[in-house]
Amino acid sequence: MAGPERMPDLSRNIVLIGPMGSGKSTVGAALARRMGRPHVDTDHFFVARHGSIAEYFVQRGESAFRAEEERVVAELLDAPRPSVISLGGGSVLSSRTREALAEQLVVMLDLTEQQAAQRLGDGSSRPVLGDDPVTAWRRIYAEREALYRECADVVVEPAEGTIDERVDTIVRALRAVH
Repeated sequence: MAGPERMPDLSRNIVLIGPMGSGKSTVGAALARRMGRPHVDTDHFFVARHGSIAEYFVQRGESAFRAEEERVVAELLDAPRPSVISLGGGSVLSSRTREALAEQLVVMLDLTEQQAAQRLGDGSSRPVLGDDPVTAWRRIYAEREALYRECADVVVEPAEGTIDERVDTIVRALRAVH
């Protein structure tokens, strides 16, 4: 493989957003390798700093989690080295985060309900899904889809395919946009 892909504006982060199960973490890591940039996953960063997201939810509630998630995202977006950053599915609920995303290169990874059902399993690792993960996912997606699309410079539609094929799609789309 050749060296890192070149993007017109290397000073900006590439930020992946989208619903739970869309592959933001996996695709983000592969995209970062391709682009020669660090990859940061906000959920992993949160866990390293605060412990389990599920436990944080139980102990402090969703509003406390969202406030801390907003701080984590702001910190990572302001880091001095441009990165590929994978955001948690609910990050776009914050108006401050949405405002900050306007300064970044934002890619929405979408997926179908059937793909979500396969990828999320019983939903036990995702506190907002509760006892009926598919129904909860459907409701959450309906609430957030417009926000994802509003923030995105590029939307990668649902696709089965390899991680590398999805990364190829993102790189081509970012080149076309910028």
